[in-house]
Amino acid sequence: MLFKLIFITLILGFGIHQKLSAFCFLADTDTVEKKMEKGSLVALPVAFYSPETKLAFGGIAINMFQLDPLDTLTRTSNVRTAAIYTTRGQFILSVDHNIFLKDEKYQLRGNVAFLKFPDNFYGIGNDTQLADEEIFNNNIFNFTSRLMRKVSPGVFIGGVYNLYTMFNIETEPDFLLETNDVPGKDGVRLSGFGFLASLDRRDNVLNASRGYYAEFSSRFYQTYFGSNFQFQQFEFDFRKYFNLHQNHVIATQFKSEIKVGDVPFQQMAMIGGDKILRGYYRGRYREKNMVVLQAEYRFQVCSRFGLAAFGGLGDVGDKLSDFAKDDFKYSYGGGARFTINKKERLNIRVDYGFGDGVSNFYINLAEAF
Repeated sequence: MLFKLIFITLILGFGIHQKLSAFCFLADTDTVEKKMEKGSLVALPVAFYSPETKLAFGGIAINMFQLDPLDTLTRTSNVRTAAIYTTRGQFILSVDHNIFLKDEKYQLRGNVAFLKFPDNFYGIGNDTQLADEEIFNNNIFNFTSRLMRKVSPGVFIGGVYNLYTMFNIETEPDFLLETNDVPGKDGVRLSGFGFLASLDRRDNVLNASRGYYAEFSSRFYQTYFGSNFQFQQFEFDFRKYFNLHQNHVIATQFKSEIKVGDVPFQQMAMIGGDKILRGYYRGRYREKNMVVLQAEYRFQVCSRFGLAAFGGLGDVGDKLSDFAKDDFKYSYGGGARFTINKKERLNIRVDYGFGDGVSNFYINLAEAF
């Protein structure tokens, strides 16, 4: 705890007095922002912290652009490439993109990533014990591609393909992951197609202050697609943003996941991480189904500095009938924001979250939802 508090103090002090952000250690924030506005590729050294990675550092390249600079109605596209190494011995190479074509007739979203990622496993279900924490080694390759077409303003429909593999899994002989019949403990190869539809009425993709966003998606993993597990998954994500007053925003999110069939532990719905119920380790609770409701109050103190407070409730279960209000997990906390691009409202966020008997610290790029 003392280390975390000292680290937060140093980060915030640098951010205020030397224009050094918590995530991107920039020599001149204004210069970087101007390059972003011009659509230039900006390469930055990075450092961040999360309970899943501990202290992480590396490099990130951000390209924010419009395919047609004269098209003022199409939102800004972005491509983000990151190479990260962590003090847990993890390596992450990832490329994410969100591209709007002319007049937003089509939207391309996707990710390709390779990870060497020692991770924690606590078992499956909503009543696992923190004392049962185990660490296992693994390698991951993930490719996800979405193509969506605009059918009316803000309404998109399309398809998605996902290829996911986890291999080179290593654990101790007496660990739960090894001794129990956990689906996926020997590795997985998942290949599946699906459909999705979204309604996007946000004023900003990275940091909305008004409007709403709703997305429904499905994926079908089958052996004839090349998958060695067969199951279906359905996800629903709804977000609503309320602009209470100048510089005061309340963001809300409801998210649910339903998975049917032979679901490996790697693809079960999970609570925790820097986006879902901050405070819990990502995967602290995992099962086939999940529901989460969370909200965040955001206040912009001055041009580049803001504060936030958040809270949420959620749970996982094998069947929908397993959910009971007395079993729901809670999360709450707060943090600070530092804007590195005022035009796009792109923030570095520093959060501290609390759960039931746990607490964790996060430094990351862009808002949680």
